Amino acid sequence: MNKLFIFALVALFCGGCVSLAGSYSYIPIGPQDLTQTVSDGKKMPVFIAREEIQRPWAALGLMRIKNLPYKRDVIRQETERLKAEAAKKGADAVVINQYVEENARSAYPVTLAAYLVKYLDDLPDEDKIKVQEFAATQAIENAQ
Repeated sequence: MNKLFIFALVALFCGGCVSLAGSYSYIPIGPQDLTQTVSDGKKMPVFIAREEIQRPWAALGLMRIKNLPYKRDVIRQETERLKAEAAKKGADAVVINQYVEENARSAYPVTLAAYLVKYLDDLPDEDKIKVQEFAATQAIENAQ
């Protein structure tokens, strides 16, 4: 029984479902069924502000990794993990913000929050239609 538990725990860590550093979450805020060009994310551009992006784009979603220790190497490692996960969801770039929870009890845990950016200028026509339909649906819902 004990060996089975350890094996399951190791499998979760290797599969990327659990992080020693923080808890991961994803909130979809844009169309999720676009054609994806999956890369490993290592060369993915990272922006600090949305205004830095010089191409037309849409947000696919928001990723967060919470409760990271306030250590540079951990934050760097988790940023790379965040980029890899964003690439799997079809993102071309990310806009990352870092938040420090000053009122926390344990050594200022950090939250990384990132918008997943999908460039619109090189999308196939079918994906451009999906983005337009999603935007139209959101406009109708917001007007009600």
